[in-house]
Amino acid sequence: MNIAGVVILYHPDIKQLSANVNTYASGLKQLYIYDNTETQTPGIEAALHGLHPNIKYHFFNSNEGIAKRLNQAVALATQNQYDYLLTMDQDSSFKPDDFEKYKSLIQKGDFTNVAQFGINCQPNITIPSEAPQEALTLITSGSILNLSLVKKVGNFNEGLFIDFVDAEFSYRVIQAGFINLMFSNILLNHAIGDLVSGRSVVTLKKSLRIIHAPVRAFYITRNGLTLLFKHKGLSPEMKKDVIRCMKILKNDLIYHPQLAKVYINVIKGFFAFCFNSMGKR
Repeated sequence: MNIAGVVILYHPDIKQLSANVNTYASGLKQLYIYDNTETQTPGIEAALHGLHPNIKYHFFNSNEGIAKRLNQAVALATQNQYDYLLTMDQDSSFKPDDFEKYKSLIQKGDFTNVAQFGINCQPNITIPSEAPQEALTLITSGSILNLSLVKKVGNFNEGLFIDFVDAEFSYRVIQAGFINLMFSNILLNHAIGDLVSGRSVVTLKKSLRIIHAPVRAFYITRNGLTLLFKHKGLSPEMKKDVIRCMKILKNDLIYHPQLAKVYINVIKGFFAFCFNSMGKR
């Protein structure tokens, strides 16, 4: 399979990153590692170059968002005549042999109209099945882009900067007449936010809740509202999906240890939406 890959970093843990990269690097012809961290982590370049000879590490000295790095990787992979591009987060990995199985499923099938493939990161929600299934959205991590069709879909939206970048792209895949296809029987090890203990306002029982960095409240608010009210052509199903994604803020608004910062970022996100202020906050 003529495939390259990209993983985008932001303040990575070198040991954990190395373990994750080792689960898929050998299955790629080239792996671009794009570091969005403002200050380079000591020893990271040497550690990554020692993992596999196909790795190319790029440090940019600034955080310019996920969308821009994805577009750079798509352009470089296309320039180097790769057919596919695997996109990964630094905190994601494959189970043993699953990446080879993933590639094999793509190669064996007749998927000429599939712009991006994805795998299952939430098996408790998406029940694993042997049959591939069309998806409304796929997350960036674990997706494989068909580069010949991606150029017809268009670039990732750099104005969004981070949140909803994958969802907005997935919507445009469908609007362009192509398919997002999920192999739900392949599971991705993927970390989503941080965990804190919180008591339910209904049952009063304590459980672990997923929260995010306060600044994420800004991007989720601004980008979600932008898609709902300013993005052309979203179907009712897509708008419902945007609302579902915005609901991840619920735990942040109730249980976050930095509640003031969360609410300030929500307010700033709302005004950024009102004044059409896109890009980095």
